[in-house]
Amino acid sequence: MRRLRSEHGFTLPELMVAMAIGLMTVIAVYTVLDTSMKQTSRIAGRVNATQRGRIAMDIMTRQLRSQVCYSAVVPALVSGTDDAVKFHVDLTDGSKPIEQHELAYDAPSRTLNERIWPGVGSPLTFPTRTINRQITGEVTRATAADGSVIPVFKYYAYNTATPPRPALALATPLSAADLARVAKIEVAFVALPPGGSPTASSASTLQNEVYVRVADPNDPAPTPTCV
Repeated sequence: MRRLRSEHGFTLPELMVAMAIGLMTVIAVYTVLDTSMKQTSRIAGRVNATQRGRIAMDIMTRQLRSQVCYSAVVPALVSGTDDAVKFHVDLTDGSKPIEQHELAYDAPSRTLNERIWPGVGSPLTFPTRTINRQITGEVTRATAADGSVIPVFKYYAYNTATPPRPALALATPLSAADLARVAKIEVAFVALPPGGSPTASSASTLQNEVYVRVADPNDPAPTPTCV
């Protein structure tokens, strides 16, 4: 009877209150943990995208800055569109013939690619593509503030201002005449995190501009020339 009269233990209301407090504590801890994991994943994805994007941009700008003239009458650029640019380049010590390189964005696979045609013979020709490799994956075109899509490559010629500036946008694909007028090339793309989620917090937009080597900005009437 002494055991039955004892008041040790919990009443049902006390047990329910304790369970409610415990449940709220568990939910709060889970929410904090879930948020922390999402933030960590988002930061890691952005770091990954930024690193890959910077390496890809460095490769592309380095090659574009290495353009050379094929001859006094043939411009450095071979062709230019919104998604690809092909040009003559020399990345050697001069002991090998120049090459034709193409930097291209492939929308279906969301990749940036490099293609190379070595120069052979005399006169120099570029008959066979020997290299077709991916610079980086998980990339897409950048978007302007008004929602319009920014081309991966944009081309500019000198305008008629005083002093002249390479601010005259050229229509693509570049015509034969405009290939020789290009003074500046802008490169822009968005590097996506692994999985390709183009969210504002994890994607990384990269932009750069390259001045063509055959354009002398100190000339009072600058015109790109291979002479």
